[in-house]
Amino acid sequence: MDDLRGKVAVVTGGASGIGKAMAARFAAEGMSVVIADVEEPALAAAADELGVVGVRTDVSDAASVQALADAAVAQFGTVHLLCNNAGVGGGGRIRDLTLDDWRWIVDVNLWGVIHGIHSFLPILLANDDGGHIVNTASLAGLSAAPGIGPYCATKFGVVAISESLATELAGEEAKVQVSVLCPGFVRTNIFTSGRNRPAHLGQQAKTPVIPGDVRAVIDPLFIEPDQVAADVLDAVVSGKFWIFTHPEMIDGVAARHGRIMDAAEEARQRATS
Repeated sequence: MDDLRGKVAVVTGGASGIGKAMAARFAAEGMSVVIADVEEPALAAAADELGVVGVRTDVSDAASVQALADAAVAQFGTVHLLCNNAGVGGGGRIRDLTLDDWRWIVDVNLWGVIHGIHSFLPILLANDDGGHIVNTASLAGLSAAPGIGPYCATKFGVVAISESLATELAGEEAKVQVSVLCPGFVRTNIFTSGRNRPAHLGQQAKTPVIPGDVRAVIDPLFIEPDQVAADVLDAVVSGKFWIFTHPEMIDGVAARHGRIMDAAEEARQRATS
């Protein structure tokens, strides 16, 4: 995917934030771009602003994602790049969450990626020149934190699916590559995801609020979506699997891995003593 001009990209969650920034970057590279989003007014505005095609899509619904794939192929003949980017935030202590809280986050963040791969991978594999899939996870998919258990669970799942898929495709010598995007803090609308929560799931009982002292600490870490889009473009062109936007925040991941290895070493010593 070192030459993007004339190729076709589909970006879910493309009406704002990281998705919109990626769509703009791909369009600037000469790609034909389809953006998908559940928020219709924002989708129409973004499609008009960027000069791309907008398709209203609910990624939690397999039929809706398949309709997106069908629309992209009908418009452009094929798809070369899929960005499974749509996602929602949500939090609260696990003891306080309802099953509907879990369903909403899992349906969008995890099933949305599964639906995207299921509908689009056959299209990418059929291309003579291959293709690329970018799955948006998070640093929260590599190191869990309190208060965002469902979010972490889905993002760990996205990382695992991405690793499995990349290994399978490499083993088959397929011309489709995979990247997993693990950003830190980005200035997006994810903290107001509840605006798009389906009515039949009700409203979250308790909306998590970031304490002022915590916000003061993390505010300097926020970056703009354009910076993330540049990192994604680089990964697609160069064929990188891991995409990290906040290398300064990797220490938490390393610490978790260190605890795992310490426990494994203790188990090994116990088994051999």
